[in-house]
Amino acid sequence: METINITDDQLLNYLDGIGTEIERKSLKEAIAKNPLTQKRLKELETVHFFLQNQKGLEQPSKDFTDKVMEGLHAKPSFTFFSPKNGLILLVGLIVASGLAMTLLSAGSFDQWHTIFNFNSLPVKTDVIKIPKSIPFDVKLFVKVFVMLNLAIGLVLLDRTILRPIFQKRSERLSL
Repeated sequence: METINITDDQLLNYLDGIGTEIERKSLKEAIAKNPLTQKRLKELETVHFFLQNQKGLEQPSKDFTDKVMEGLHAKPSFTFFSPKNGLILLVGLIVASGLAMTLLSAGSFDQWHTIFNFNSLPVKTDVIKIPKSIPFDVKLFVKVFVMLNLAIGLVLLDRTILRPIFQKRSERLSL
């Protein structure tokens, strides 16, 4: 028994109804003789049916390629804040950090220690393990606040002031 090698393209053409009546009839007979080809035809029928029931292939706009090519040469913008908003935030952070540093150096937070007492909470302590109290040092809290403000200030300085300046300088040098 001679097996005819049938390609996927031939099977897809058969499913699409492409070809002459004689070609389709001989292909149908060849498919009936080969169980592997029958299996492959069923697989392709499933895919074919799925694709036919789709709402249609999405077509890109006519100027899609032009837009992509223009976008390749565009300079990316990495600034998250406008320079004006960044400066306002930076000044606010500097003022808040300055006030906190002044109060720290004056010793305003030296005596501010407190203990959060959780004994009076209306929570069943047999279900949830809660410590009886937590000491809280305001001076340490303010120091951490100042450090975080300074770190955020450096990031803002980089993003809103330094990066645009150096980008403009590199653009001028590359021209």
